[in-house]
Amino acid sequence: MRGFTDGAEFRDLLFWSLVGGSVAITTTAANVRSGSAAYRFSSGSQYCNKNLPSALSEFYFKLGYKRDGATSGGTRIPAWFATSTELGSIRLNTTTHFLEHYVGTTLTTMGTIQIPLSAHCVVEVHVKIGDAPNGIVQTKVDGILDIDFAGDTKPGADTAANMLQVYSMISNGMNIDDLALNDTSGGVDDSWCGDGRVGMQTPNAAGDVTGLTPSAGNNYECVDDFPNDGETSYVRDIVIDDYDLYNLTPCGLTDVEILRVWAEARAREENAVGGLCRLGLKTEATEYWSAADLFLLTSYAPVVGTRHSVNPNTSLSWTIEQLDALQAGFKVR
Repeated sequence: MRGFTDGAEFRDLLFWSLVGGSVAITTTAANVRSGSAAYRFSSGSQYCNKNLPSALSEFYFKLGYKRDGATSGGTRIPAWFATSTELGSIRLNTTTHFLEHYVGTTLTTMGTIQIPLSAHCVVEVHVKIGDAPNGIVQTKVDGILDIDFAGDTKPGADTAANMLQVYSMISNGMNIDDLALNDTSGGVDDSWCGDGRVGMQTPNAAGDVTGLTPSAGNNYECVDDFPNDGETSYVRDIVIDDYDLYNLTPCGLTDVEILRVWAEARAREENAVGGLCRLGLKTEATEYWSAADLFLLTSYAPVVGTRHSVNPNTSLSWTIEQLDALQAGFKVR
């Protein structure tokens, strides 16, 4: 099952659970792998932590990666933790620029594919935490298997990871984009994430329903700022099932396979943690709302709707024409 997909398109750092150092958003074309933005680590000793949706003993992770300078020891893309205990990591060797696999602080395996300088590549990692012979760590670089380790991947008593960390010790900086996580809970998205790219369609006109209260002006103009402008412009409401739909900018895609489509927002509860909402899509004249209510915090945070791997109306793969006719919505619950 897909745990998360992110491409920095909201141009904020709210995807991450904790950010250390001056990690920022870059919109410089050379740093962005797809869409309009990426995460920029401008120097060493900078990191981003991402808490996992649940503790996982096995997972697949990928990121688009570009380094802009020499590597100092310690760069992790990524490390995986049980709370504060580092269970393992994929590191970038300071001399060879090959990937290395560590169990805890112990080097086990070195890859043979050099990570390029000043060029994008895709790094994928498969981790299965366990004692020998059941532990597995594998990496792919641009789809080619590199590290292939089987043995003890459990340095202590912890049997699952609940946090990932990307850590930079690159002198001139590094950039990451197009992140994804799959677990192995079954059925779909339970293996390698592959070479996916993330783009975003943004509100550009009123949709078929305008039911929320704008801070001023038109509703769609209150939700089209990236990064979000906080309390400067917004829509709000207190009536259950009031909602807005928004028309969206054209997707701009040509000749691609569309693997998943979802609605995402930045939202908060005004009074107390636990406010509820739903996110939805309107396609082929039918509305499809997230299957369950989504919880809100009192500070702005990402809210992610149901990920549709096919068009829910046709049960067939999405088409570019359907994306260009799509509407997205936010509903009070």
